[in-house]
Amino acid sequence: MGSKGELTKLVQKVNLMSYDQTMTKTNYEKLNCPVARCLSVLGDQWTFLIIRDTFSGKTRFGEFQESLGISKNLLSRRLEELCAIGVLDRKPIPGSKRFEYLPTEKCFDLRPVVLSMAAWGNRWFAADNLSQIECSDKTTGHPVEVGFIDTVTNQKIGSSDLHVERREAQAADGASR
Repeated sequence: MGSKGELTKLVQKVNLMSYDQTMTKTNYEKLNCPVARCLSVLGDQWTFLIIRDTFSGKTRFGEFQESLGISKNLLSRRLEELCAIGVLDRKPIPGSKRFEYLPTEKCFDLRPVVLSMAAWGNRWFAADNLSQIECSDKTTGHPVEVGFIDTVTNQKIGSSDLHVERREAQAADGASR
């Protein structure tokens, strides 16, 4: 998804879908920012929780519903949206009238986002009666964390040493938009 036209069509498609009255989506497209574009498409609490569940192996409607306690209608809409934007792929289960929802490359690209949210929640909202999400290397079992790596030195850098800058898009003639 590279062109602004494709993004506009995607945002319009998602915004045209019906929503539960308690959860509304805002079209942030006019803000001209990659974070705003993500929120425009994914900015719903249920969306991120469904994505989180796919990372722990859940693929079936009933598994999502049991894990989240979400209504069937709302879950159906969110799964439809995630399939429409290419985050999940809906596949028929052989020998059944049911479907499974498999993560796509787009979904796996969200893994650092979801795991960063989990790490933040673990740190700032930890309580004895709340579960936490822990990540480990599949091979060694050693704990791992999401972080920032300098792409030249391959060294980990802390968030306080990170410079973040928003750059305006450049038009074909070189002028800022």
